[in-house]
Amino acid sequence: MAHCIRFTVISILTCYFFASAQEEILYTAEMTHLPAGSDIASMGDAGVVLPFRATASLWNPAASSLQQRYEFSAEIADLYHGLSRQACFSGHIPLQGNIGASLIYMPFFSGEIPFYDTLKGTYQIRILDPRARSDGQPLGYFRDNQHYVVLSVGKLFSFNLPRTPGTGVPLPLEIAAGINFKGFFQSMNPKNEKHLGMGANLDAGLLGRIGLDYDLKKKEVCRNLILGISLRDFFPSEIVWTNSMRNYKEPFMLSQYYGIAYQDKSGDLAGNWTIALALEKRHGTFYHGGIEAEFWNTVSFRAGFSGRTPTLGAGIHYKQYFMDYAFRFDEIDMSYIRLTMGIVL
Repeated sequence: MAHCIRFTVISILTCYFFASAQEEILYTAEMTHLPAGSDIASMGDAGVVLPFRATASLWNPAASSLQQRYEFSAEIADLYHGLSRQACFSGHIPLQGNIGASLIYMPFFSGEIPFYDTLKGTYQIRILDPRARSDGQPLGYFRDNQHYVVLSVGKLFSFNLPRTPGTGVPLPLEIAAGINFKGFFQSMNPKNEKHLGMGANLDAGLLGRIGLDYDLKKKEVCRNLILGISLRDFFPSEIVWTNSMRNYKEPFMLSQYYGIAYQDKSGDLAGNWTIALALEKRHGTFYHGGIEAEFWNTVSFRAGFSGRTPTLGAGIHYKQYFMDYAFRFDEIDMSYIRLTMGIVL
């Protein structure tokens, strides 16, 4: 008898087909594209141009060079109304020569996943014949636990934009480039048989931050335009499965991210504002966008959209401590807990 194991926790699914001593695994490392960073998750996943936290390196490896202070944070997310859980531990260290490095570890725990009989016939046959439909009773359960480690290194190059003498302070142009070294490990136990999937890959990213205005009183650039490009999983490598009868392998899929953001810290609009837009090209083309309003340099409110998913969130920071929260109306179910706490030194 053939069986199909359907990963119903997230729409990123893994299928197994068992038949006459043959086995095939279909998998595309989608866990590496789950949101991380409550601030970015609440701004519609436009992280390719939001280089403000250590987790930003996950979205664009060039972000690690734009952060000039030490940062350590921990995050927990209860996904899809409790169907699965995710965590993220990140740290950033500024190095000499305008170089920054970040390390991110993301575990994902699926919870219990049911698997069912393979349905026979076509979709049209099952509509006409109730006997060809599933009775809804699972044959058993299994777990799918995944682990993702990212080491990011970036380099910042600074220039001054030329201005007419007497018109003001020269404005900066900063260009950052970075690369991610990534390792991925997955384990699942269908029918009490342990399967292991392992793979490694690389990301590359560029960020440009252009100063648009300078605040003489605060002695800082108060308006910035940020442009970003990120190529994720660009190296032609594969996920290799052990304990697979056919020695199954599957290549990583290249994904592209492009974005633009406007950051206004002038205070002219009663607060600090960041507006971000991004485009993602992977299975198709998806659009992301978000807005953040920060008041009293302490409290932030955020909203956005990730494809068809609305996102909301808020954050607060006091001295060197910060806390961010995100609420997402994901298609499978609401993800109502995503909380990040951290310290900047």
